[in-house]
Parts: sequence; C-alpha cells; structure tokens
Amino acid sequence: MEAWMIILIVLAVIIVLFIVGFILFNNLKKKTKSIVSDYFIDSLLLYLGGINNILKVEDEQSRLKITVNDLELVKLDELKTLTDKGIFVTNNTIKVLFKDDANNIKVALEKRMK
Repeated sequence: MEAWMIILIVLAVIIVLFIVGFILFNNLKKKTKSIVSDYFIDSLLLYLGGINNILKVEDEQSRLKITVNDLELVKLDELKTLTDKGIFVTNNTIKVLFKDDANNIKVALEKRMK
C-alpha cells in the first residue's frame, strides 16, 4: 500500500470520529436539563409575596416575566439575591434575568401554583 493511501485512510477515520463525537456531545448537551431546587422555588415564592400574589408567569428566553397582584408584597431586595443578571419592574410586572433556567423555573412555579 502506498503512503498517500494510508494518509488518506487515517484522515478519513479522524474525520468520521470527529463527526461522531460532535453529534454525541450535542445530544448529551440537549438531554441535560438543569434542575431547579425546591429551596430556590420556595425562596422565589416567598420573595414574590406568596403563591396567591402571582397572577401570571411567562418565560422569554433567559428572562422570567411575572405579573403579581400587589407589588408591595414583593421583596425586591431579596429577589435580587436570586440572580446576578438583574430585575426590571414595570407596573405589576417583574422581569427577572437568569442565566438559562427561565423555562425550568417557570415550569416549577406553575407546578406549585396548581
């Protein structure tokens, strides 16, 4: 066998291994869900003024949008401790930025609100 054929075969094997590894890595990444702790949800509910104070919860990418009955019941300073990204308040709507867990937090909140 000539040297160029061996080099070609080795390159083909390396490319195939790279593609398989890339596909496996992406599938594992998609299947890994972030878990929101009960303590975190309990704290979030407490800082939002309780379950009865929450009217609506929506997620917008990494942002959680929460509409509350009474903004005065919300403990904004404590709520800020749950995120390092920031909080925006408009009327009775609070937008909290999280790294990437907004959807998981929304689902956990909705389970508690049922």
